Amino acid sequence: MIDSITQRWIRNASDERAAAAGYRFDEGRGQFVVDWMQDYLTLYEGEQAGEPFVCRDWQYEVTMRVFGWVKFSEHWHREIRRFREVYIKVAKKNKKSPTLAAWGLYLFAGDGEPGQKVFLAAKDGTQARGIAGKHAIEMAMSSPKLMQECSINMSLLQITHEPSRSIILPLSSGSIRSKEAKQGLNGCVLIDEVHVVDRDFVTQINRAGISRSEPLMIEVTTAGNNPDSYGYEREEYARSVLDGKAENHHLFVALYEAPQTLSNADLASDPVKYGKMANPAWGHTVVEEEFLNDYATSKATPAKLADFKMYRLDIWQHTANPWLRKEDWDNGLCQYGEDDLAGQACAGGWDLGSTDDMTALALVFPSDLAAWFSPAVVQADEGKNDDEESGIVRRSDIPAKVLLWYWMPEGAVEKLADKVPQVIEWVRDGWIVKTPGNAIDYAAVEDDVATIVKRFDLCMLAYDERFAGASVQRVQAARKMSDDRLLKFRQSMASYTGPTAHFERLVLAGKLHHNGNPVTDWQISHVHIATGMNECRQPVKPGSAGDYRKIDGVVAMVMGLDGAVRMPKPRKSVYARRGAYIL
Repeated sequence: MIDSITQRWIRNASDERAAAAGYRFDEGRGQFVVDWMQDYLTLYEGEQAGEPFVCRDWQYEVTMRVFGWVKFSEHWHREIRRFREVYIKVAKKNKKSPTLAAWGLYLFAGDGEPGQKVFLAAKDGTQARGIAGKHAIEMAMSSPKLMQECSINMSLLQITHEPSRSIILPLSSGSIRSKEAKQGLNGCVLIDEVHVVDRDFVTQINRAGISRSEPLMIEVTTAGNNPDSYGYEREEYARSVLDGKAENHHLFVALYEAPQTLSNADLASDPVKYGKMANPAWGHTVVEEEFLNDYATSKATPAKLADFKMYRLDIWQHTANPWLRKEDWDNGLCQYGEDDLAGQACAGGWDLGSTDDMTALALVFPSDLAAWFSPAVVQADEGKNDDEESGIVRRSDIPAKVLLWYWMPEGAVEKLADKVPQVIEWVRDGWIVKTPGNAIDYAAVEDDVATIVKRFDLCMLAYDERFAGASVQRVQAARKMSDDRLLKFRQSMASYTGPTAHFERLVLAGKLHHNGNPVTDWQISHVHIATGMNECRQPVKPGSAGDYRKIDGVVAMVMGLDGAVRMPKPRKSVYARRGAYIL
């Protein structure tokens, strides 16, 4: 039987499961933490400097819930906290860092556990020491009550609670401390801005405190822009727990966010509505006028608007410099496979990797061949009719379907899996063909490509002569393709500009149809666009040279579109290509 108090504090499917499993809510325990922070901690900056730390809005709700849920432990012979892990996403300017520091101070000085160790963790030393660590130090120094019981080592930014011999100090993932030292941590870990913390760092510290009765690992963050990061992975799991899809009684989740699929048009219609969703301190530390001014400035460019959505609305972005929105790419999703397109006319783009890189083959199938090769469309596409108001249809207005195949050497797959764990699933499910060894097996890829293209009426194959010259000759011989069906695609920005614009236009119009290849979806989420003189444009990888994120499929599709524009009209009838249908 669930008591009335517990019933009142159930907020989600995870709470319902926990209550059914015997967990209950103790308001007294939660209120004790709220009162302790108000009695012992003092704000030190802003207009409220010198005032007691009062839990408001989300601070009160989360503190009560994290510390109020309990269950009797047969092992410890007393009631202990339900939650051992906490994941909170809240937008900037909502008192995130000082709240994290306040919880840390309570855990080391107010929770009553002798010899407690509390680590304030962040991506680098500047953030760990200068933000979370500084908040803890300043709050302690501003509290006469706490200073009667504590000593501070300013060189380490370590605070010691003398009666319990507990300590609190900063810890960064960029610290020079050895892995063994981090793995030996025993206490509570509070991590600020999880969206930028290294997966390796979290792996090293995630078992801190397993020998203690009530350890806590608290992760507080805003949204980020790297869907391959630990933070994104962690949020996806936290969301599944919150929704009841995964069962974990010990993980607390609070997500303050606007809808993750919020369109620019919907945001423009009511920015205050969506701002309040992600900013629970609205009216306290988040001022409506300032928020709206930030939005007005940010919507001037796609990059600034992406940052606004990420930092102020807690909407995950898929790249730091967005070119294409994933929702636009998703609008082209269709259900079809190789069998549905067998025998149909197409053009290919072959991005053959060097040594240990990924290789991609894209086939592009224009949906309406009659329109694709009509004289009016060809003339418009060649710029012979530039009257935009004439209603002339161009090839970039005609929908097309794409199919993609990927290959990677075994060693490269293992290396990429450290950053992108789902690559193992892509190999298992056949989206990526894994070749043996640490370098690309050209012979194996050539055999596969020759087999693939035999299933279709390949009218043109675009390729990079630097890497694919010899391989193309083998495929050409196997497919018996004439030289006029091969297109040497120069890897210059000028060569990419036209087909890149074609690709972009199709995607934005929802006319580039794809079948949900997860490898391609991943690449679309982070591909960047580089610009040069004379409005030249080219898709490029994010980050610096050697970045692990791949864009080979996007490059292959752009090359394939250029091949499709240049391919000759198929000689065979549609019936010869696909066979007759009997009704």
